[in-house]
Amino acid sequence: MSEEGTSGEKISLSFQEVESLLDSVLNNQRLQQIDLPDGSPRFVVFCFPTGPELLAARYTRDKTLAEAAAEGLPTIEEMDRQIQERGLLEDVDQSIKDLEERLEGQRAILNKTQIPGRRSAVEEVISKIQSDLYGLRSKKESYYYLTQERKADEVSYRYLAWASTYSIEGGKYWKTFDDFENETDIYFQTEVLGHFAKFNSGLPAKKVRYLARHNLWRIRFVAATKTGAGPSLFCRRFNDLTPDQLGLLYWSNYYQSIYEMLPDDQPDQEIIEDDEKLDKYMEDYFKQKEAERKEGKAEKRSDVSGHPKGYKPKLNAWERGEELIITPSHPEYQSLAYTEKRINAPEGTSEVEVISPNSRRARNRRAQARSQSSMRGRKR
Repeated sequence: MSEEGTSGEKISLSFQEVESLLDSVLNNQRLQQIDLPDGSPRFVVFCFPTGPELLAARYTRDKTLAEAAAEGLPTIEEMDRQIQERGLLEDVDQSIKDLEERLEGQRAILNKTQIPGRRSAVEEVISKIQSDLYGLRSKKESYYYLTQERKADEVSYRYLAWASTYSIEGGKYWKTFDDFENETDIYFQTEVLGHFAKFNSGLPAKKVRYLARHNLWRIRFVAATKTGAGPSLFCRRFNDLTPDQLGLLYWSNYYQSIYEMLPDDQPDQEIIEDDEKLDKYMEDYFKQKEAERKEGKAEKRSDVSGHPKGYKPKLNAWERGEELIITPSHPEYQSLAYTEKRINAPEGTSEVEVISPNSRRARNRRAQARSQSSMRGRKR
């Protein structure tokens, strides 16, 4: 099976390779061969550091940082100021910026190029730009090598490399960190540091996604999910999972949600196996669902006439079949439409008059009604 790598190149994973990668991720151990100058191989096993080891690495960094400050080494901020004042890296910074823009453009071209022959040519250009960028960035980084932060970072990194390197027989390859620092075979030590850097950065996202949808892993993941045996999938507890283990869990749930979609919504298998196409498909799918959700909420708030839910149109008094004078104390005062004009009722019904409660006619009628009521009271 083949799949594009992070920069567009094709990678091929056989069943045995998938099995080996899964074993490496699930059991947090990767066998690494290091070829010595005389041609003989030497093997080590890399394991991601534990929580206590990460804490010890942070302690080592903080301690080294304090010692570097006491030695008088500049900080990165101070070095930036010196470089800027002397104009040491102006040409380098501009060259890096130009190359980054070219790299972005070439990657855009690669994404749109489907013919293998043309893709190879673009990939060669990208590889050359990346190589030039690496050289310029290394030149820039050399100015920061003797700063407090860089020294502390290097010591912390070397500590993690020591803590993560084991012998094939078991146990740490170097018994103590001092033993690692005092290693006389500089070539071997440098190779260990280089291979550990690749291991510590984790598997590329494309490889993790490939594993997450491979049947060799999915049958375990689905079975563990349905039986509640999820914690037994990994050699570590859930609160101490490695970056690769967390990545595998994330993408496994991502693909599981896709496989559980309704048939009409689910993308084709060809799209599922293409990371870029699948990401675009799901982005469009969620945008559509969000638009439908908003439209549904709007419909719930409105009736068929377009008015908000709960809206009651104002009543025309003539529809009530009686002549009314409405005052603010009337319970339907706010619901009625008022007019001082006489309204001709529909044919076959009595004529109705609707009077505004604050009009002169309404005040006169109220006064007349009070006068008549008073006269009736005196007669009694």
